This record gives sequence, structure tokens and C-alpha cells, in this order.
Amino acid sequence: MDIYFKIVNFIKGKSLQRRLFAQKSDDTVPELALHTDVRWLSRSKFLERFRDLLDEIIEFLEDRGDDYQQLRDLDWQCDLEFLADFTGKLSILNVELQGKDRTITEMISSIAAFQSQTVSMIVDIEKKKFHQFANIKDHMGKYPMYNFIPKKYTAEIKAVASDFEIRFSDFKKIEKLLEFSSFPFNNSIDHDDIYGIAKKNSDISQMDFTILQSEIITLRCDIFLKARSSSGLDFWALVSNEKYPNLKKCIEQLHSCFGSTYLCESAFSLKQTKNKHRSRLTDAHTLDSLRLAISNYKPDFANLAEDYQAQCSH
Repeated sequence: MDIYFKIVNFIKGKSLQRRLFAQKSDDTVPELALHTDVRWLSRSKFLERFRDLLDEIIEFLEDRGDDYQQLRDLDWQCDLEFLADFTGKLSILNVELQGKDRTITEMISSIAAFQSQTVSMIVDIEKKKFHQFANIKDHMGKYPMYNFIPKKYTAEIKAVASDFEIRFSDFKKIEKLLEFSSFPFNNSIDHDDIYGIAKKNSDISQMDFTILQSEIITLRCDIFLKARSSSGLDFWALVSNEKYPNLKKCIEQLHSCFGSTYLCESAFSLKQTKNKHRSRLTDAHTLDSLRLAISNYKPDFANLAEDYQAQCSH
């Protein structure tokens, strides 16, 4: 990635070079994007734009007399195509994991889906179909005689998949709990699963295992709840606190888990707490600003402004 950063920072970092490069590039293609390690989520866009403007970049550097023969190397270009494709998929996953109303169930599902997709990506590259790698497919179309080596790229995907397995290994421990909380009447849940669900819930919530297991079995046999499980309503809102106090508490604790640090990060983001409606951030209203940053509540500024008299003209 260093060579990408060096070239882009050289072109974008100086106004003269930026204007000269703009004269060579197509107006329909977005200009190059600056990138730093802090803004790692934008890496896919950075690489995609670099890839789209590669011909213009090579021409611009050669006109200046700079020696960047590496940019014409087909192996290097193929690496660029792969990085642009793969980081794009990681960016899509990151966007899915962001948001205020994302539950831990949805986030674990997104992670599991990406892990499954890595298997299909590996097969796609090994068979040289490139259905999921549009940039590599375009590269192979331009250079049909290019000797594509799948092993190099499948190794990178396997390394990412392995890292995901290690990083998100704890998700496997609560996967059955989330499956049960999403649909407690699933026929695939057998007695061994019920035992495991009750045991895991009792360990997490520090509750009596026997009582919890009994409540789970009773709930799965509850005809009233079973008939309304597919009604589209919030199922657990229908579950009685008096009849299933321990199970209801366990589910509430599970659903209240933070799936990511998104809310914490957005709470302390100046972009959220300082905007055109709020020009100062003082100790007097910091707490209110933080609450607004993580809340779905949207103040009606027009209505609030009506309560204040505008400055009268003299």
C-alpha cells in the first residue's frame, strides 16, 4: 500500500500537481482520494479510484520523468485489482455493522455471512470464474494471456477467514442462544440444545439452571405463544413476566448487549455533537449533547425557534 499512498499524496498534496493531473483525467471519473491509516474504512474507495485512474497516473508520472515501472507490471496490477475487490467487500461488511438500531443478532449474522462468503470467494478464484471479483475479471479481459496464479490470492482470503475465526470465536458460544431468542419454536432445537441453552443462560445471568430449563420447555409447549410466534409482532413482548420471569430476564439481557462500539464512538464524535445547530460544546450541556448523539430523537428546531423572539430591528 505504501506506493499507492506515496503517489496519491504527491499528486493530491500539492495544488499545482493536482491541477495538472486534473487536466489529464476524465471529468466523469471521481478524482483521487487522500487516505491515511486512521480512515481505514475508506481504503476500498481509495483503491478503486486509484485503479480507475491508473492509466492517467502512469501517463502523468512518465511525463514528469518519474520512474514507476512497477505500475506497468501485470502482476502488480492484478494485485491492485484484487485489493480493490476484496477491500470493497470488507467495506460493505463494515457498513452493515454500523448504525444505532443494529442488534447483536443482526451483527453476528452479518459476520457469519461474510465468513461463508470467503469460501465461495476461494472457489471462485480457484476456478478462475471471477464472478465476485469484477476488477480481476476486467484485468483478465484486457490481458487474456496473463498467467493468473490463484494460490497467491486464495492464501490472502484464507488468512482473513482465519483471523475472523479467531477474533469472533466467542460468537459461537451464544449462537444457539440467539437462534432460540429469534425463534424459540424451531423444530431443529432438540433436548440437548435445550439443555445447552439453559446452561449457557444460567451461567451468563447467574440463575438457577433447573428453573430456567423448565421455563424453556414450558414455553416451547405453550400453544398460545406458538400460535402468535409468526404474527409479525414482537414475540417476547407477549411472553408473560409472571409465568416466565427468569427466561424473560435472560432474553432481555441478551438483546441489550452492544453488538459493537458504534454508539460509543458516535457519542464522542464531534461531527455528531457539533453541527450547524450547535456552535459551542460547554460543560453545561455536554451530557445533553451526548444523549442526542446516540438517540433517535430528532429535535424540531423550527418549532423550538418559535418560542424565542427574534432580534427586533432598531
